[in-house]
This record gives sequence, C-alpha cells and structure tokens, in this order.
Amino acid sequence: MPVFDFSGSDNKNKNIVTYETFRSSESTATAEKPIMILENTTRKWAHHSSGKFTNPIKRTAFEFDEVDGVQSADIMKIDARFVSLLKWLGENHINVRLSGENRPEGYAVYKIRETEFGGGSKLSANDGFLQFMIERLLASDAPSEEEKSEEEEEEEDAFDEAELDLPEPPLQETLADYRAQLSGAVKARRGAGIFTLALCVMALLEHFSLLPAAYVEDPMIRALPLLAAEAIVCAIGWRIFARAIRSLRQGKTTSGFLTMLLCLVTLTDTALYAFLPARAALSLPLPAVGALSVYCALLGESMRLHGMYDTFRIAAIGNAPYIVTVTAGGAAKRVGQVDGFSNSARANDPYARWQNVLLPVFLTAAVVFGVLSTLEAKQKLLLAWNLSVLLASANLLAFPMVCALPLKRIAARLAKSGSAVAGFFGADAIRRSNCVILTDGDIFPPGTVTLGGLKTFGEESGKVISYAATMAHASESGLSRLFNNLLASDGGFRETVEDVDFYEEGGVGGRIHGETVLFGTASFMRKRGVNLPRNLGLKTGMYLSVDGTLVAVFAVKYMPAENVDWALHALHHSRITPVLAVRDGNITPALLKRKFGTDARAVYPKLGTRLALSERGGGRPYALLMREGLMPYAEVVLGSKHLCLSARRGTVLAFLAATASTLLAFYLTFVGAYSVLTPLSLLVYLLLWSLSVLVDGMLSDRY
Repeated sequence: MPVFDFSGSDNKNKNIVTYETFRSSESTATAEKPIMILENTTRKWAHHSSGKFTNPIKRTAFEFDEVDGVQSADIMKIDARFVSLLKWLGENHINVRLSGENRPEGYAVYKIRETEFGGGSKLSANDGFLQFMIERLLASDAPSEEEKSEEEEEEEDAFDEAELDLPEPPLQETLADYRAQLSGAVKARRGAGIFTLALCVMALLEHFSLLPAAYVEDPMIRALPLLAAEAIVCAIGWRIFARAIRSLRQGKTTSGFLTMLLCLVTLTDTALYAFLPARAALSLPLPAVGALSVYCALLGESMRLHGMYDTFRIAAIGNAPYIVTVTAGGAAKRVGQVDGFSNSARANDPYARWQNVLLPVFLTAAVVFGVLSTLEAKQKLLLAWNLSVLLASANLLAFPMVCALPLKRIAARLAKSGSAVAGFFGADAIRRSNCVILTDGDIFPPGTVTLGGLKTFGEESGKVISYAATMAHASESGLSRLFNNLLASDGGFRETVEDVDFYEEGGVGGRIHGETVLFGTASFMRKRGVNLPRNLGLKTGMYLSVDGTLVAVFAVKYMPAENVDWALHALHHSRITPVLAVRDGNITPALLKRKFGTDARAVYPKLGTRLALSERGGGRPYALLMREGLMPYAEVVLGSKHLCLSARRGTVLAFLAATASTLLAFYLTFVGAYSVLTPLSLLVYLLLWSLSVLVDGMLSDRY
C-alpha cells in the first residue's frame, strides 16, 4: 500500500516523505543498481547494518542499531516498485539487516534480510517470505511514466484510510438504504424512458416525413410538445442534476454536469424554435438528445445501485465464514471480521477521477467549438443548437455506465456464487496483488483426500494411527481431517507432542513420550536417514517413523474436484499467479499438473514463506465469502480483476470515442452540414459511438 498524507489531521501528525522514487526494471539489485539510497552525510554505515524502518506515517527513514544507540537516516531515493514493501516493513516494525555500500550519493542498499526480534545477525524463520516478495518485485516491470505513483493516486482518492475506519451502520440498514434508492432510481428510469421513447419516435417520424402537415408547418405546435416532454424528463432526473451540483461544489466536473448543461441548451434552443420565426427557419431542435442523455444517466445510476444492492444483499446474510484480504504475498482467504467492508464498498471508484480531470477539457472544447461554428455560420440563433450538438458529442452516452455496468454484472455473478467484493476499492486492492494464496483445503477440499491403505512395520496399528493423527494435527495440514477420522474410527486419541519442527523436504517432526517421531513424504524420510522398503510405488504416500525406524506407510489418494479444476484453469487463463501456501508435503506444482492437467504457473515458496502465508486470521475485508470451496474464492479474485480491467478499458474507449465524436461534430457544424445532423441521425450517431463501451461492459462477467 502507498504512503498516505492525511490532510484532515494536524500538521504534527502528517507523514514526512523524504525520498524521491526512480524507475527501474533491473531483475537483480547491486550497489550500482540499488533498491534504495539512505542518507550517509553524518556517518558512514557498515556493510551489514541491522535495524528497522520507521512507520512511513511519521517519517520515511531507517533506524540503525549502532553501538552508541539508535541512529536514524532518511531514505533519499527508492525504486518505485518497493514503496509498498517499505510501508509494510515500517508498519509491522520488522527487524531487518541491510547490505549496502557507502557511495557519494548515499548508502546504496541492495539486499534486505529479515532478522529475529532483538537484533543480531541471526536470520528470522520468516526471512523466506520477505525474500519471496523481493524476488517478485525485482521480476516486475517498472511503473509506466503515464501512471501516477501509488502515493499520488491515494492522495487524490476521496476516500482515504481515515474515512475507511469510520464507524459503519449495520449491514442490514445499509442494505435497506440501497433497496430504497434502487427502487426510486428504477422508477425514475422507467418514467424518463417513456418520455424519451416518445421523443425518439417523434424524431423517427420526423425523419421519414410521416407527421401531418398541420403539425409540421406550425413551429409552436411542432416544438412545444417536445419542449414539455424534455422538461418532464429533466424533472424526473433531478437527482442527477443535484448530485452534479454537489460534485461541482467540491471541484469535480462529472458527466452529470455536462448532461445538465446539455439539457439547458436543448431546452433553450427548442423554446427559441417555438417562439422565434427566424430560428424556426433553421435546423430542427434536439430535445430527444437531451432527454436520452438524462435517461442514460439514470440508467447508469440504477446499474450502480443494483450492483451495490447485490453486494450488500450477500453481505447482510450473516457473519461471513471467510473474508478475502490482501497480504504482501497476494490475496488471501482468512477467518476475520467484516468491519470495514461497508466503508470500502461505498468508497469512490478510482476511475471517476479520470472523468474529473478530462471532462472539463471536453466541456471547454465543446463550448469553444460551438462558438466558432456559430461565428462561421454568422447565425447567432444557432449558438444553442451548435452547443447542443457538441455537448452531446463530448458527453458520451456511455460515460455514466463505464463503471456502473461492469459493477452490476460482476456483483450479480459473485452473488450467485455466494460472495461479494467491496466495490471498486476492494476489487482494485485484490487486482493489484495479481496473486492468490492457496492452502491445502483450497486445492483438495474435504472428501477429496482419502486413505487407500495402511501398512505397519513392527508396531500395533492403534499406536501408529494415534501417532500419525497427532503429527498430522500438529502440522495443521489438509491431512488433519483424514487422520482424525481414521483415529475416531479406530477408537483412539491424540497424544501430546513436543518440540514440533517443520522441514523443507516435506515433513514434520516432534517428540511423543520421549520418542522422536517423523511424519512426511518418502523424500523427506530418505533425507532424514530413514530406510524405506524398495518398490513401494507410492507417489503420494505418507510415512511414519519412530526413533529413525519406519513403522507405517499410509497410501493417501488425492482426487481432483471439478470446481478446483475450473478455478485453476481460470486463474491460469487470467494470468493470476497461485501461491501454494501448503503444509502437506505431497501438494506441489507437479501434483497439480498430474491431477488437474495444469499447475497454473503456481509459485511454490520456501517452507518459512508457506507457513507465514498460511496464517488463517486477520486483515481488512476486501471481499466476503459465504460458501466453502475454491470456486467462490477464485470467483472473487477473477471478478475483481475483470471489474477493474473492464472499467479501465471502458474509460479509455469512452474518451477516445468522445474525442473522435467531438471533432467530427465540430467539422460538420463548422461547414454547416445541418441536413446531416437531423435529430434521428444524431441519436444514431451518439449511440454508435457508445456501442463499443457498452459491449465491453456487457462482456465483463465472461471469464
């Protein structure tokens, strides 16, 4: 996560960012190509220096543990890829050892290792997790120049972390509020739709000269019904205008504001057409265009509310058994509280600010082009008509639906799977990780791991089963349920185990009644010096030894579940990396390839990393899961990525279409091609420019 500047807090609580970011795509860090550079003017730092990073909320610095006490040095420069990692290290007060070199520009850090609490040079068991993250960051590309840094993006968000931690109303109350808003929006949309359809039908009849001569020949009779119909549509859509005015007071220009201006000029032009014969002799007014713009705004609002309603309909069912949070290793399914979900879901989407930045440019261009076209035609009475054409072209009909349409479709799909994502805020957080942490139970849920047989060597089966169940329970792996059921059917009980150790080779060890017990895979046993019978032929067997002697072999079978197979292939297709945070030594990428036909390009970290990533509790809820299994979990991760990508593509397509539409409309009005810009042709023109955005949004839930 980025460094925040909480503008609402006192100056003394504001964070002090001392560094500048630089862009790098280097896959390895050296003194010449460092991760970061620390200030070293007061003293030169040792090649290996221990300490910790300060919390970035206060200051971006590193505190060295020196002989004469703690000495602080500001961070002068940092690779832009490592800003999030810096914040994580500082917020969690991780003890680290830096490796660097004193250079003229500062202390160049090229290696960061996690050390045990209390300082010293002994590495922590969780250092593997930190190295995994550093390897991921070094393998990633540098942020593009067009993209703003994370801290700049977060500073611009209307919802910052302070607001996300504000008290929340009960989920049932929020659901009732969205239900009422959705009901009102749907009624308004339907009412506006009736009058908009009537105006479009009139434009169609006008275009093909199907209206009575008495109606066509009298400008007042011709224009006043249209004026009244558009005025009614505007009255129905007053919420759009009220929200646009509130946003304008906050310095934000929205598509709703351009819709309001469009309606004002079309109403003005229609009134001029009705009461001024000189204006009636020129081109036809465009009330249908203004009404259609209001209808699309209401349609977008109802889509947004529908998506939020589906989200909170799932969230309000009850306490979610699982949440999806984001860790440094990727998206993780954990047991946790739903506190914070409501505020996150109601946060502003990150793509709204693109409209806030670019729409004022389009508004200015439309006004300037309208004035130029009017001056060229030397017809002052056409000013409102020219502005109508250009504002309608600049304010693309699809703008209100760019984010609302994919949100509605993704939320509806997730609701069917019993899950909900916390709006764009939650989806964006999950998407940024682009990794999903999978545990034993995610890949092989209960019922898919069975026991094919048991063979003992010189020990009673009761003792063997008791010891195996004890070690499986101590490992907290997916085998625990299998061996607990075996123990229950045998009528035994678990023993007390001491000095439990996990081994990289795929096993766990401990002491039971003074005996050294090992439990794990065949390769683990061989590396621990335990002799195994030849020609066993078990690819997924589990072995039990006591004091270095093999006492039992368990034939464990792993059966692929259909929903897991779909999830792994879908993750692979969407280029989301699974991270295997498994404790069962049999579950490896090779086993996934053998059972599911793909390993989904899964990452298999070192043991320390797997243990750290498999923690089951805590974290901010970015999504809620109401069902067991990997499918709802994968649906959330996939849906989050497709929601953000669809909104981004739609935004880009909308602005490209609006640019081309505005320029072409300016050309047609400037050369006086009024016969081309009839009400019907302009309606078709605007709908066609919006088509690509709408199609992309409709397909956002196809994955």
